Amino acid sequence: VTNYEQRMVAEVQLYWIIYNKCSLAKNDLVDTKLALEAWQREWMRLFNEPRSQFLQMGFHFAHLLAYCQSLKSPKSVMHSSILKEIVRHSRGIINLAIDTTDERTRHLTDHIYHILSFSALTLCRIVQTYEPNLRAASYEIAELDNLVFELINWLKSIGPPCHAAHILGEIVLTQFRKIRPNYFPTPQMVTISLTGNTEGILTDEELSFPADPSLMYSNFVGWEMFDMDAGESLWPEWARSDSDTDRPV
Repeated sequence: VTNYEQRMVAEVQLYWIIYNKCSLAKNDLVDTKLALEAWQREWMRLFNEPRSQFLQMGFHFAHLLAYCQSLKSPKSVMHSSILKEIVRHSRGIINLAIDTTDERTRHLTDHIYHILSFSALTLCRIVQTYEPNLRAASYEIAELDNLVFELINWLKSIGPPCHAAHILGEIVLTQFRKIRPNYFPTPQMVTISLTGNTEGILTDEELSFPADPSLMYSNFVGWEMFDMDAGESLWPEWARSDSDTDRPV
């Protein structure tokens, strides 16, 4: 059995867990995490082998989606422990993609680019909603914004304008400009394609997408992240009890 064949079996099992547990509107977070831990124990040996980044990205995405779904409950509140996990998994996905880029990256299946876009938009929105709480927890907000901007440039560098990565990069950029309007990249963050733009990340004329790009991708898991008008309504209020904010996840 080859490494590729083992990875395919592992991915199928992982996405079966995502389908049956992580993506449910009312998921049991404890049960979901136990299922993911069992999967990880079974396939951990593959994590140190070539091309394992996609297993790792899927593993991060499973947790990220499970946390996001669990927060949709009407009675849910945001805890510092959950916020830290969301940041950790979002960062993990984005960094894995950027750090393992090679000549085969442009040939990846579209779902990988969707996972990356979902992670970036999640990071954007939690910074927008919980910025004071993140600062209180000693997060560098500029660093999180820079990471999203770096991913946008990475997506837009892949293939021609009709490539899925390029298209999703434009959509994430549109959202990023709206959610983080005061962000200006440092000189080293600006790519050649953006050099000379002093009015912001891109001008309105450079963005030719409709007002609500979510309509183009309504069948995606987490499509609501693409909704231009969702705002802070996607996320629950911050837990008020000190004891609750440190609840284990």
